[in-house]
Amino acid sequence: MRRLLVAPAALAVAVGLAGTDTARAQRPPPLEAVRLDDRVGDRVPLDLWFGDAAGRRLQLREMFDGERPVLLVLSYVRCRMLCSVVLRGATDAVRAMPLALGRDYRFVIASIDPHEESATAAAKLSELRTRVGDGVTYLLGAERPTRELADSVGFRYAWDARTEQYAHPAVVFVLTPDGTLASRVEGVTFDPAQLAGALREARRGELSPPPSSAADVLGCFRFDPAVREHREMIEGYLRFGGLAISVAMLSAIVLLFLWERGRRV
Repeated sequence: MRRLLVAPAALAVAVGLAGTDTARAQRPPPLEAVRLDDRVGDRVPLDLWFGDAAGRRLQLREMFDGERPVLLVLSYVRCRMLCSVVLRGATDAVRAMPLALGRDYRFVIASIDPHEESATAAAKLSELRTRVGDGVTYLLGAERPTRELADSVGFRYAWDARTEQYAHPAVVFVLTPDGTLASRVEGVTFDPAQLAGALREARRGELSPPPSSAADVLGCFRFDPAVREHREMIEGYLRFGGLAISVAMLSAIVLLFLWERGRRV
């Protein structure tokens, strides 16, 4: 009887894992490029030119005054899901932190959409300032400077033609007052104490490399904007769970039948 139990369970696991591997293999090519590279300790290119929400041109170096660290979020207004969630999480943390925005650090948002217009950015900036106050800057850039900035902090994103959206990681970056990447915090919600601690460390020039397993975890939870959730992973687990339940029920029926038959004999 033990053999009858073990065999179906092993079969369920094998089929479930195969389903998960198939889901991974079917991941759309643009999402394969979405990841976070470890760039802690690297300096962002300060000579890059951007525009702001008011239509002015400025160099990235103007965001770094040598005294205040910078909280950086790479985002864009047209993102219908993930960017809004990340920005909401970041602004919630900013409001709850003991540090004063503007005095103790700067909050910079850089759009990854080269087609974003200043009027759209201005409306978003006004909304953000309503939530957290002054001290927020919204940068707009062409494709090349935007990519260079993103690459310098290890933020790998890709255009997904199926959804006409950018697929990208969920993360915020903390930079030192001279523009060196000090740490990153992944997720869509952020602990205010942790983020404040990261900003204090960055102000002192201290670096905090991400955990060695961070890239693997991100790979499992890569966001697919086509369904607004971690589709491949969830489908794999649902497929595995459904098969496991079906096999378990079939095994139970067979075992009950054999047990009842044995009693009659």
